[in-house]
Amino acid sequence: MAGKEESFPDDMTGADTALHKPEGSEAEKQRPTWGHKVDFILSCVGFAVGLGNVWRFPYLCYRNGGGAFLIPYFICLVAGGVPVFFLEIFLGQFMSQGGIGCWKICPIFQGIGFATTVICFLLNIYYIIILNWAAYFFGRSFTSLLPWAHCDNPWNTEFCTTNFTKPDADSVVNGTNATVDGNMTALNT
Repeated sequence: MAGKEESFPDDMTGADTALHKPEGSEAEKQRPTWGHKVDFILSCVGFAVGLGNVWRFPYLCYRNGGGAFLIPYFICLVAGGVPVFFLEIFLGQFMSQGGIGCWKICPIFQGIGFATTVICFLLNIYYIIILNWAAYFFGRSFTSLLPWAHCDNPWNTEFCTTNFTKPDADSVVNGTNATVDGNMTALNT
């Protein structure tokens, strides 16, 4: 519609005035900008820090050698991860494009934009499943009989036990304490 007035919120343009943008003009194609620098910084932190930092990273460190895993991790982070992250942010701000469009500056690298988009999509699916498990078990915890409190479930193995008492000193000394699956302790009866 020609002659239509639009106003952007303060947090998008930093201006309180209404903008007159006729349809099809160059002004209509212009993208809004950040209102404040802190908005941009918080958006970047929200993108970079997620569930993996809190949950998955400590597990990966434990599984891959503990502190020794941190040496190659930080080498890869400094040599590849951070430079590509900053390059994408700087190009995106300079060109006012997203993660895919900012790589139009060098067509041979457009695959990086597509790869990061696919990786984010797959990680979102992964995290949604984990959050659904948490919501499912939270909901199931309000029932009188908890499904994980007994061994009568179809997913239980032959190593399932409901004896969660601490072993007394005599049974440990006599060798009646057995380790099952390498990480659970059950009492032999």
